[in-house]
Amino acid sequence: MTKRVIRFSLILASVVGCILIIQWKGYTSVKDAATLNIEQTFSVRHTHDEFAVKQVIANLPEGMYSVRFPAKAMEIDCKSGEDKACRWVNGSNSKLKAKDETLTFSYKLKAPKKVSGLLLEDWGAIIEEAPNITTRIQLTEHNWRNGTWAAGAELAGMEKMEAIDYYVFETEDRVPPLYWQENALAPMEMNQHLTIYSEGKPPLNTSVFQKLVPDEKLFIIMSGHAKELAETGKLIIVPKNKKNVEEELARLLLERKLSFRKGNEWIPDLIASVMLDTPAHNNKVEKMRKTMLSVLTEDQIERWLESSLSAGSEMITSEMLDELLEDTAGIKTDFFQKNADMGKAFQPFYFLDRRKIYIEGRKAEDIKILFQNDRTYISFIPLIKKLGFRILDPSKPDEMMIEKNGDKYHFVFSKKLFAKNGQQFGFQKNPFFTDQNEIYLDAAALKGLFDLEVKENSDEINIQ
Repeated sequence: MTKRVIRFSLILASVVGCILIIQWKGYTSVKDAATLNIEQTFSVRHTHDEFAVKQVIANLPEGMYSVRFPAKAMEIDCKSGEDKACRWVNGSNSKLKAKDETLTFSYKLKAPKKVSGLLLEDWGAIIEEAPNITTRIQLTEHNWRNGTWAAGAELAGMEKMEAIDYYVFETEDRVPPLYWQENALAPMEMNQHLTIYSEGKPPLNTSVFQKLVPDEKLFIIMSGHAKELAETGKLIIVPKNKKNVEEELARLLLERKLSFRKGNEWIPDLIASVMLDTPAHNNKVEKMRKTMLSVLTEDQIERWLESSLSAGSEMITSEMLDELLEDTAGIKTDFFQKNADMGKAFQPFYFLDRRKIYIEGRKAEDIKILFQNDRTYISFIPLIKKLGFRILDPSKPDEMMIEKNGDKYHFVFSKKLFAKNGQQFGFQKNPFFTDQNEIYLDAAALKGLFDLEVKENSDEINIQ
């Protein structure tokens, strides 16, 4: 009895082990499919009313795979190795068991008989477990001989023969979109990642678009046939004659190239308008652009743009744009941060002083010094507190009464008049301004108001 139990246990363990080995082999094969150098070649033949597609897949490891054919594919056939029928494991022919052999899919798609342009998207079979695949497309055109084919893939070759036109495209994508139009297209390589097809010379500032290098390869078609801008995978179709198409395309490429935090969608508009020297779409962003042009030199703007475009995967924020101004132009400001909320009113540009500030010998961390139009402004409320003044009635935002050692001052921030101990005095110009609910005082008024001197050097500002 004991021998029989032991023998049965050994047999059971062997069966379980075999099952696990088989399952593990299938699992690892499918897993390997995502990392191996799988290659596929499409042969696409276009006649007057159909596309005949032959798709050959090589280097696919043994395993179970899910196959998705084009929704409108007809006469689907599948061969494994040397003309053997594929082993489908379900009734819908969507999951097959593959050995370490070449797979060949054949199918047909209907083609329109007469069009001025055509975009083919869902035209190739996809193996779900093989996202990384090298693709080569050999397309022969028998019917539409006057037009041009393009793709969301590299044009590796094109030849016009006596009876056909022959195209070869190559890409790392599984099934790139294909595009045809009746008017001839010519490719122009802007840089290693950006190719633009156009009917003649593209109406673009090429020096600008050469700088818009995305991390992925992109292919743009500027077409007189297209009515609206369309994106499909790595192919972007742009209406050539649309107004502001250059700015729209630049913003789109910036969004592909850089990363932006939610709520900062205005930043591509700003960068594109500065690069192209054209008005921004948003009125507030346009004010920001004009302010930059009035404050910065051409060289400073160019260096700020270069730094912005070099951010890579780092998130572009309003804080970063201010920091880049300091790094590239030596200007410290919070201009972009103050204007980041498109729902709020535009805030003017001020330089922030980077020097240390001392009030009567004590370092003041919470006081800001601003420069604008040759005037120097200082944070008013932190200043008077550090000087020992007491605010008598803080409830009125537009005016203020303060007191120290029996001296009382009354200020109305919208006027150039003030009262000291009931006696009225005035300034030639209103020394106050408000920025985001913070009150600033012209430093030139410190002597007349509080008999304070401002002494400064390259590192420090001393108010005493």
